[in-house]
Amino acid sequence: MHYIIIIWYTKFKFNNKRFFMNITSVLAEKKENSLKLKRVLWILLKFKPLWLIKLSNVDLSNELIDWLKSLPAGFVVYLKWVDTKIISSNIVIIWSLDNSILSWFDFVVCDNEISNINSYIEKWITPIIIKDNHLQWILNEFNPLQNEWNAFFYEKLNKWDIFYVIVRYMENYKFPFDNKNLVKNILKI
Repeated sequence: MHYIIIIWYTKFKFNNKRFFMNITSVLAEKKENSLKLKRVLWILLKFKPLWLIKLSNVDLSNELIDWLKSLPAGFVVYLKWVDTKIISSNIVIIWSLDNSILSWFDFVVCDNEISNINSYIEKWITPIIIKDNHLQWILNEFNPLQNEWNAFFYEKLNKWDIFYVIVRYMENYKFPFDNKNLVKNILKI
């Protein structure tokens, strides 16, 4: 009986690429891929974190764009049926998103309408999502003092709450140890 369990565990462990990678190699891969995407989308390389904004409410996304221009980060805003265009030196709007480039982002701002949040988590992307979400059983608000949990939450679906959480994440990103622990916690999901 023990022999069968060990084989099953080993098979699971070796079939899952995430178990092979340590946190340092994950962060190095994310940094390298992020630089590639910034070059392709013409986002200035000086902007460290690369964010994906994927909200179902187009008006809310457009309202956030003006505020995001002032932040020292690169933003890719996903809007259906809108031509790809460069908004500023740190913001690009895209209408198509290939799953092969998901690991290039540091986080995703989304709402409950996002159907495949698991595909983002599997690519080590920090979710920023409304507090009352459909994944409450695995997502909890990151606590940098305890170095536990794996997401950031906003209370209400409005630009004020979302922008506040984006700024909180940016503050966390400044501390490599905290950010490393956050990504490590995402790897555990």
